[in-house]
Amino acid sequence: MAAAERGLGWQALTPTLPVRDMPATLAWYRDALGCEIAWTWDDGSFAAIFHGETVEIFFARGDRPVAPPTCYVRVADADCLHALYRERGVTIVEPLASKPWGMREFAVRDPDGHVLRFGHGEKTVAEIPRFRSALP
Repeated sequence: MAAAERGLGWQALTPTLPVRDMPATLAWYRDALGCEIAWTWDDGSFAAIFHGETVEIFFARGDRPVAPPTCYVRVADADCLHALYRERGVTIVEPLASKPWGMREFAVRDPDGHVLRFGHGEKTVAEIPRFRSALP
């Protein structure tokens, strides 16, 4: 029996993204993407934003370079969100498109170089062509 069938499926994922400038990062997520600032530590080294009822991202201030993480955010309507973010001047790094894996999605890059991919499903799992696994 799969984990999800036993009630053990993942319900949410909260990434912690490294950032160089906490105030600038929080302002960008608030003003460009429409997120709300949930809280910040007194020393400004750690903070969180949220969007809606279940999506949140943590930020940790750090000076060392890291590979930019990518986060996938499932949304109800990627087309409407894409239009809104274009109106707000958000940098779209991958255009809105329907993908072979059944998602309609686009990607933006935040000021710290993190890629946020937004998408909604267009196909059921049964309708998506199976990709061969690289595992034996």
